[in-house]
Amino acid sequence: MASKLTARVDRWLDQVFFAGWEISVLVIPTLWFLIFAEPPEAVSLSGITALITSSAAVGTFRGGYIDTGSWPRPGHLPSLPARSAYYSLVVGGSAMLGAMAQVELGSFWVGIVIPTVATILSLALVPRVLAQLQRVARVAV
Repeated sequence: MASKLTARVDRWLDQVFFAGWEISVLVIPTLWFLIFAEPPEAVSLSGITALITSSAAVGTFRGGYIDTGSWPRPGHLPSLPARSAYYSLVVGGSAMLGAMAQVELGSFWVGIVIPTVATILSLALVPRVLAQLQRVARVAV
C-alpha cells in the first residue's frame, strides 16, 4: 500500500516540477512586466502565489489527478504559442487581480486567495481553450 502511494506522490511531484519549469519559462515576458508593476509588495505576493498555484494545478491536471480533459505534453510544439499566451494571461492577470484586491481591501490574505482561485479555475479550461483554437485554426486555413 505504502509503495503505491509513494509512487503516486512521486509521479505527482514529477508532474508539478516539470509544469513549474514549463510555466516559469513560458511566462518570462509577463514576469518582466510584473517587475515594474505597482505596488511591488502586493504584486510580488500575488505573482508568486500565481506561479506556485499554476505549477501545482498544471501538474495535477496534466497528470490526470483531476480530469479536465486531454492536456498536451510539456514539449508539444504545436500548442506552445497558445500555452505561452494563455499561461502568461493567467499568471499576469491573477497577479494583478490579487494585487488590486489586496490594496483595495487592505488584507494580504486576498492577495493569496484570489490568485489561487483565479489560477486554478482558468487553468482547468486549458484543454477546452486549446481544442477551440484548433477548430478555429482549421476553419481559417
